[in-house]
Amino acid sequence: MKFKLRFAVMLLPIACAQTPVAPPETLALSPAVIMVRGQPGQTTTQTLTIANRMSSDLHFTVATEDVVVREGKRVFLPAGEVANGIATTAVAVPASVIVKAGQDASVQVTFTLPPETGQRAVVTFFRSVATPSVEGSVGLSASLGTLITFNLTADTNVSIGPVEASVQTPTANMVLSEELHNTGSEPILPKGVVVILNASGKRVAKATFNIQRLLPGERLIFAATNPEQLPPGSYRTLSSFEIERKILTGAGEFTIP
Repeated sequence: MKFKLRFAVMLLPIACAQTPVAPPETLALSPAVIMVRGQPGQTTTQTLTIANRMSSDLHFTVATEDVVVREGKRVFLPAGEVANGIATTAVAVPASVIVKAGQDASVQVTFTLPPETGQRAVVTFFRSVATPSVEGSVGLSASLGTLITFNLTADTNVSIGPVEASVQTPTANMVLSEELHNTGSEPILPKGVVVILNASGKRVAKATFNIQRLLPGERLIFAATNPEQLPPGSYRTLSSFEIERKILTGAGEFTIP
């Protein structure tokens, strides 16, 4: 007589000990940007909040600096260095805060816009040097800022350059770029798109430009990545930017061999 032996194997779950992953340590200041519309002589109060997700307590001092544009680039200057600057009017309450690890703290900053000011932007900085939590360790220094812009008139003028195209490769789509120059007296936030037309005038692609803030006198390159590869041929581009309910257009052309 033959016997058949059958084996049943039961798999039981084995609990594996996992080492908990500590969350990343971060610092954050919000809001990052504030846009204020008003008139010279007006007073405005803004609330800024610092979130301390570090392992140690931090002591922050609050200071506001004027933002000026020189040769198309932003420069920060301490309060008092700019005639009729907005930073000189800034009053922070409280002027310094101690933020315990894992907690938040808020500061109210009040600005009174000088009647003759030509300034349109300031940055309020939270600067800190942490006390070392362990003897012999190095304290963390940090500086975070909120950009505050002021629109006081309707003078928004912008010059726009031609659309330029990068070289398309098998591993990289074409990037379309255009320089904008804020020639007016007010900050602007252009929002733009660009379309690509083939030789017969048919639209074959559309892309959105990155959004950037332009201060008076500032020049910046706005870029848009074409979402698809294009076959060889000649193409034209048409771009449009919406700026304070105005539409600015630009054009360009390129060839893919």
